[in-house]
Order: sequence, then structure tokens, then C-alpha cells
Amino acid sequence: MKIKDELLNLRNKDIFSLLLFVLFRCNKVKEYSTLSELAYTLDKDNLLKLLEYFGGTTITIPTISELETLLYSLLLYQYVHVDGMEFVDAERIIRSSYRDVDSVVEGYIKIKGTLEEFEFKPREV
Repeated sequence: MKIKDELLNLRNKDIFSLLLFVLFRCNKVKEYSTLSELAYTLDKDNLLKLLEYFGGTTITIPTISELETLLYSLLLYQYVHVDGMEFVDAERIIRSSYRDVDSVVEGYIKIKGTLEEFEFKPREV
């Protein structure tokens, strides 16, 4: 099969994946090594939006576990500061559902400090 025929068989996701892989191969930037997989996790519009917003910057993607811990931290904050629950009672509830309560409490302290320092509002859509 000719290269032209092979290229015609590629879907949009495959083409973007190929472009991102070639980008890595041409530039030899190790941070680019996994970018080609983004083409299979994001649709074209969101991939281009990601590139538009973050192009040229290095970002580190958190793990699901890190995000889960912080989500429990936010839940702890809600129990205490929104629902008015005593911290000890709220911590006990979290402990019954999540294994690493120490990390949750650390996250709670950071969330509390952040919310006291910054004002967060819903983003206009």
C-alpha cells in the first residue's frame, strides 16, 4: 500500500496522534513523549482548545488518587464550614469512607487557607 493510501485511511484522531508523535521525535523533548495519546482522550475541538490555552507551558497532570483525596478534603470543608458540623464528627465520617485521613486533613487545611485568601465564583459559560 502506498503512503498516500495509508494516510487516507487515518482518522482525525490518528492524524493528530501522528502529528504529536512527530513533534516529539523532531524536537526530542521528553515531555512531548506521551502527547500523542491526547488525540485519543480528547476530541479535536478540545485538543485544539488545550493547545490554545496551554501551548508552550509544561503542566503536570494529577493522578486520580490525588484528586480523590482533595475531593474528600473539600467534603470535609463542606461538613465543617457549610453544614456546621463539628470537625471531629466530620473527620469520623470521612474516616469511615476513606483510608488516608491524614492526607485529607492536610488538603482541608490548604483548601481552607485558599478559600480564605481567594474569592471563587462560577465561571460564565
